[in-house]
Amino acid sequence: MNQPSTIEHQTSMEFLHKVVLVWQKISLVQRALLAAVLLATVAIGALLILWARTPDMRLLYQDLPPAEASKITEKISTKGIAYELRDGGTAVYVPKEQVYQLRLDLAKEGLPAGGQDGYKLFDDEKIGVSPFVQNINLKRALEEELAKSIQMIDGVAHARVHIVSPEQKLFASEQEQTTASVVLRLKPGFRLAGTNIAAITHLVSGSVKGLKSESVTVIDSEGHLLSGNADGAMASGAGTVHDYRERVEQDLARKAEDMLTTVLGPGRATVRVSAVVDMNSVSTITETYDPMGKVPIREETTNNSTTEASAAGQKTAAGPTKKDETTTTEYQVGKTVKQQTILPGAIKSLSVAVFVDLAADANTPASGGQPALLMQITDVELIIRNALGLKESDALKVVNAKFHRSAEAAAEQEPADWSRYIALARHLSLGIMAICALIVLRIFSRARGKTLAPAQGQATSEAGPGGLLPPGELVAEPAIVRQQIAHALRQNPEQVRQMFRTWIQEKE
Repeated sequence: MNQPSTIEHQTSMEFLHKVVLVWQKISLVQRALLAAVLLATVAIGALLILWARTPDMRLLYQDLPPAEASKITEKISTKGIAYELRDGGTAVYVPKEQVYQLRLDLAKEGLPAGGQDGYKLFDDEKIGVSPFVQNINLKRALEEELAKSIQMIDGVAHARVHIVSPEQKLFASEQEQTTASVVLRLKPGFRLAGTNIAAITHLVSGSVKGLKSESVTVIDSEGHLLSGNADGAMASGAGTVHDYRERVEQDLARKAEDMLTTVLGPGRATVRVSAVVDMNSVSTITETYDPMGKVPIREETTNNSTTEASAAGQKTAAGPTKKDETTTTEYQVGKTVKQQTILPGAIKSLSVAVFVDLAADANTPASGGQPALLMQITDVELIIRNALGLKESDALKVVNAKFHRSAEAAAEQEPADWSRYIALARHLSLGIMAICALIVLRIFSRARGKTLAPAQGQATSEAGPGGLLPPGELVAEPAIVRQQIAHALRQNPEQVRQMFRTWIQEKE
């Protein structure tokens, strides 16, 4: 029963003896090099195993309230899935393979609720609630539903709506007006235009009975007043000079950015336009006279006829008749009347500033020692001039610069091919560690071979007749003894036989 364990013990002892023998035979430099290789192999192996077992974390939800984040992480923990909290606990990251399935599972359980229930308040309403509480819940539900609708506008991260309805009085001559306030938290880098603010005011006023757009106040999270009673034109949606100029600048900038994005890709071009707009309305009436172009306006003809008397002493008789015809014609000089009305809004001049990232990817080879570019700056200037219809007097400045991208954005924009290579490296990391182990074993085997070769040569030189050592001088290595016996049997079997007989007789 103990024979296998005894054999294993002997094998392990022989291996340790060989390792010690190799360590004693190599030099100090080789010992230091071998120890460094072993330590490096262990460290690299541990790092590779840790990296291979670390999942690729992707964004599940962001901008979560603390209560929502705690509920979501609790549900993820019950499923046994690893997660990470970032951005101060407002963003939850999970393994890439679990993102979509977790979103479906959490949506089934009503998460994230967004902190605004809306009309869900009435789903669990108890029987016997007073009318006062019902009215309060109705107002809460309406405010939260309006906030959800406002949050769908691009650039709005969070919104809160407060509606104040006056108390209905039977004998009051004049009823107070309903008012509302909207608080917006915008995303970084976004700024709402006047048309967006007017849209929000109309959305709120159109959803509440008896609420006018002038009675809606809109502010942002920094305390800036965006719309109020003092800005009736903006609240009613009427365009002002500043609003019209802002729309013109945004439309022109968007037109240029869309063209550059088609070639360079998203997030690699930023265009800003400053326009000088003529808001004067001019009406001109021009009268032009042409002396050569006479036009008859009235013609009058007068006829006169006279009869001459006969000679004296003759009987009365008709004499000859004399006729006189006069024609009068009135002319008017030709006149051309031209009325021209110039409406406000004409663009007098434009100033355009452009930042572009023209650097090509790593796969594109460089030319002439210069970094490869997707386009030349002159081409970008020509495209923008043609797209916006710039005149020679208009200012245009294009700057090629490397855009700053955060680590999270770079991870989101990582190409699919690169992600596939990283996944392949994760799977091959254990194989790389095995190759490192084979290299270390190879170093051990070479050192052992160099150590055993001199020992074998020494043992052969000290061997007696037939290539065998005397009984008292046998080497402790079994492999060397077997090799010596096999060599002696091939060279001189008779001497080996006599030597064995001598050993047996000495033993007896």
